[in-house]
Amino acid sequence: MGPSPSPPQPPPPLPATGRLLVLYASQTGNAMDAAERVVREAERGGCPAVDVLSMDSFDPSCLPGERSVVFVVSTTGQGDPPDSMKGFWRYLLKKDLGARWLEGLRFAVFGLGDSGYQKYNLPAKKIDRRLLQLGAEIIIEIGLGDDQHPSGYEGALDPWLLSLWESLNKANPSLLPRITDIINPNLNYLGDSKIEVIYYSCNDTPPDSIVSDSKKLIKRARLMSPALKFHSDGEPQYMLKMVTNQRLTKEDYEKDVRHFELEDPSSGISYQVGDALEILPSQNPSAVNAFIERCNLDPDCYITIRAKGGDEVPNGSLLNGSMGRIKLSTFVALTMDVASASPRRYFFEIMSHFATAEHEKERLQYFASPEGRDDLYQYNQKESRTVLEVSYVLTGDFLYAVLAIQKISVCKLYHLYDNRPLSLEFFSWLNREIWFCATFRYWRIFPRCTCLLNGWCN
Repeated sequence: MGPSPSPPQPPPPLPATGRLLVLYASQTGNAMDAAERVVREAERGGCPAVDVLSMDSFDPSCLPGERSVVFVVSTTGQGDPPDSMKGFWRYLLKKDLGARWLEGLRFAVFGLGDSGYQKYNLPAKKIDRRLLQLGAEIIIEIGLGDDQHPSGYEGALDPWLLSLWESLNKANPSLLPRITDIINPNLNYLGDSKIEVIYYSCNDTPPDSIVSDSKKLIKRARLMSPALKFHSDGEPQYMLKMVTNQRLTKEDYEKDVRHFELEDPSSGISYQVGDALEILPSQNPSAVNAFIERCNLDPDCYITIRAKGGDEVPNGSLLNGSMGRIKLSTFVALTMDVASASPRRYFFEIMSHFATAEHEKERLQYFASPEGRDDLYQYNQKESRTVLEVSYVLTGDFLYAVLAIQKISVCKLYHLYDNRPLSLEFFSWLNREIWFCATFRYWRIFPRCTCLLNGWCN
C-alpha cells in the first residue's frame, strides 16, 4: 500500500497589511449594488482597507499586486459580459500571461444571472476559470445568483457572503477584527458620512455657474454618479427630441408598429453604416418634481456634492464640487430612477433610521434583514414598486431619510438611473435626424397591495 494521503492543508494566511479589493462588472446596476454591499459589510467587520471599482476603471496589469480580490459579475443579453468587463477580459486572455502570473492572489467570484437562459452566469464562470488558469487561488467556490430564485440573486448572495467572511477571517483574523458585527449586524447603526450635499437657492446662484448645454449637463450629472461616471467616453451622446411618432398599423390590428423620428436640434449626428443606436428615455418631469417635493425640497434649487471633511472621494469620482452647481431637478432626472425602478434593499435599511413611527421602523428593519428578504422581494421587485410609490406610503418625514444620502454616498439611497438602453438599427437621409420603427408591447400586472408597513396582504 502506498502512503496515506495527507490531510488537506489550510489556505496560507493573508498578509497582515493590504486591502480587500472589490471589482464589479455591471450593466444595469445590480452587480454594482451587490459589490457595494460587500464593501459595507467588510467595513462593518473592521476591514482596515477596502475599495470598490468598476472593472473598466481598474488596470488589469496591476492585478498581480493585489492579494485579496472579490469579483462581482453580471450577465447581459444571451450570456454576454457587461460592457465594463470586456476590456478587462481581453487583457486576461493575453497569451503571454503565464500559469503563475497571479500566484499569490486569492479571489472569490459572485455572478448574477438567470437560470432561464442557457448560458446561465457564463461571464462569472469564465472569469473564475481563467483566474485559476493564471495561478490564482480561490477563497471560496463561485456563487451564482439567480433571478429565478424567490428572493432573486440575494437568495444566493446572503449565504455566499457569510462563507466569504468566515473564510477570510480564518485565513487572517486581523482582516476582519469585528466579524461578529457582520454576522449579527446592528441595524441601528448607519455609518459615518462620506459625502455632503450643499443646497443653494436660485437667487444665490451666479448666472455664470448655470449650464444650459445638454452635453455638459449630462457630463456634470454623471461625474456625480459613481455608476454612470465610467460610461465609455468613446460613445457619443446626444440629447434628442422626438419630432414624429406615427402609427403604421391600423387601430384594430393586434400589433402597434410605429415610425419614430428623433432630431438633434443643436448639432449634427455623426454615424456610419452599421452603427447601432442606444436610446435611454428621459424621465417624466412630473415624477421628478413629485419626488423632490415629497422630500420638501425645491426642484429649482441648485446643489453641489463633495467629499466631506476633505476625505478621498469614493470610487475616485470627481463629483461636481469643482465643476460648479447643478439644478436639483436635473440631477435627479439624470442620475436617479424614481418612477420605474424598484428601490434596493439598502434603501429600506437607511429608511429605517429615519422612520418616526415605531411600527414603520420595525417593518423596514425586517425588510432589510435576511429573515425579511423573501417578503421584500415579493413586495418590491415582483410587484415593481418604485421609489416614488414607497415614499408616499411612509408617514414619517421623508426629508430626513433623503438626507441620509450624505451618510454613505451620493445616489446610493436610490436605484441609479439604469443604463438599460434600447439598441436598434436606424436610418436617415439627414445627419440631424434618426428614423426607426418599433413595435409596442403591452402587458398586464396583478393589482398591488398598498399596505407596506401596517400588516401583511392577502
